[in-house]
Amino acid sequence: MSLTSPARDLLDRGHATIPLPAADAEVLAELRTHAARFFSQDEETKLRHGSGDFNFGYRPYGRQYSVRPERPDMNSSFTYWANDPARVPGYEAASVAPFLKALGAYWRVAADAADRVLTGLADHFGYRDDLQFRTSSYLEINWYLREPERDLLQDRHEDGHLFTLATSDGPGLEIETDGEMKQAAVGDGRLLVMPGSVLTAMTAGRIPPLYHQVRNHQLERRITTLFLVNPRLDRNISPYTTEGGEVVDVAALARTSGSMFGLPPAPVLAPPTV
Repeated sequence: MSLTSPARDLLDRGHATIPLPAADAEVLAELRTHAARFFSQDEETKLRHGSGDFNFGYRPYGRQYSVRPERPDMNSSFTYWANDPARVPGYEAASVAPFLKALGAYWRVAADAADRVLTGLADHFGYRDDLQFRTSSYLEINWYLREPERDLLQDRHEDGHLFTLATSDGPGLEIETDGEMKQAAVGDGRLLVMPGSVLTAMTAGRIPPLYHQVRNHQLERRITTLFLVNPRLDRNISPYTTEGGEVVDVAALARTSGSMFGLPPAPVLAPPTV
């Protein structure tokens, strides 16, 4: 396998894009349809499908922040771990089951795209370990409604993790390029690969974390779909390279990445049941 985009672009430019085939774009469109239906339900119904620690399923508006708690992100969200719907409270209920089915279908699309990135990086570094990312990664759907009061819906931050595959149905995502925040080229036809600090540790600094923010365009609604890629969290992970960098506990870094968003540390999950 030749080292071309996206792995080459990550090493050369610090971010990359992955084009979605037409069939995969249809899976994403179906997910957005079911996400809109779920988030349009009343709050009491949605709260029945969220865990007490906010790690699984629905997370209400104001519970997550990018930098500091007095500036919460202006969205509610839904997290879907390890392609296992049973981790979501009330997962069999009609109010959430079609959404979970659509999440499972897109999970496979996103996981295959993530595997392309990881395979390319492993080939470049001559890496032989298996990161088993499917057991420790998750989808996050962010639901934004019109917010007139703030210029930024999410403040400048990086996601931690190995990397995030991001796409949105509307403008707003900005990435830091050459010291400036610029509108990201992301949409239905492609996924943006945003490296996080765990990938920086894995590459001994070769790939820096990509800082980004979400600008408020006063849209009536906006759906962002994120696939946050983690290595397996329940054992030591060796980095791709330590040349010129400090050796760190990669799995421990990944486990604590959620704390930067005002959330509990990433859970160490048992193997998926599906």
